[in-house]
Amino acid sequence: MTNLERIFKRPAALPTISSVVLDLYEMTKDSAVPLSSIVKIISADQVLAARVLRTANSAYFGRSGSVSRIEDAISTIGIHTLRTTIITNGLMKAIPEAPGIDMPVYWKMGLHTAFMASHLAAKTDHDRDEAFTTGLMQGLGVLLIHLVMPEEASEVIQHVAPLDFMKRRAIEKDLLGFDNAEVAAELLKRWKFPAAIQKALLTYSNVEPLPDKLGQLLSVSSAFAFSVVSGLDESSVAERVDPNVIFRFGLAQDWWAVSRDRVSASVNLMIV
Repeated sequence: MTNLERIFKRPAALPTISSVVLDLYEMTKDSAVPLSSIVKIISADQVLAARVLRTANSAYFGRSGSVSRIEDAISTIGIHTLRTTIITNGLMKAIPEAPGIDMPVYWKMGLHTAFMASHLAAKTDHDRDEAFTTGLMQGLGVLLIHLVMPEEASEVIQHVAPLDFMKRRAIEKDLLGFDNAEVAAELLKRWKFPAAIQKALLTYSNVEPLPDKLGQLLSVSSAFAFSVVSGLDESSVAERVDPNVIFRFGLAQDWWAVSRDRVSASVNLMIV
């Protein structure tokens, strides 16, 4: 048995994302699928329906309290926000509390990573949904380590902040023989998520050679998110991201402050 297989030897202990969520997510990408079919599935899930309506009625969209039908909610928030709502809701339902992890802060960081990745993707002509999903999935390996190996996880966080996914990797390699990115990539492989997302999770912290575009998006976005939830300033991002990546994305000098406000507003749509 390899070191990584120690995590996956008990399938019953692993989280599973609903096939309905994945099917619904794919349906929103298919223009041939009638809106009525999407509305019917959303309406059957009370939690998801409530989240979609709450998002449409948020101050962000200026429709406070006036949207009561799922059809109108989808029209208000748009298809991209609908997809982010579907995948976020599905993942939050799938993941249990993990010992040693502050779950509200975990989700805040994951959503900051996801929305920042989506924001950068729009600026650089990359698939926004793929970027968002990659950012949201980044921390899954950490959660699995804490869920399946709580004693070993406790030892890891004696040396590094629990949500410092990047710096955890070397420590986990030394103590466990594998790292959180490898665990996350393997889980997404089992969930049948795209190989491009798995690759980005494995390579985002590479320096030489640099990761591909999706990996670079994750590199900047995760450093940004960690700085926000940790109360750090933009200098902390520069310490974590290759300057060539910042340059390639053409980010202005004030990108961190401008992005922080925009991304935080999007995060607030998902967190109550």
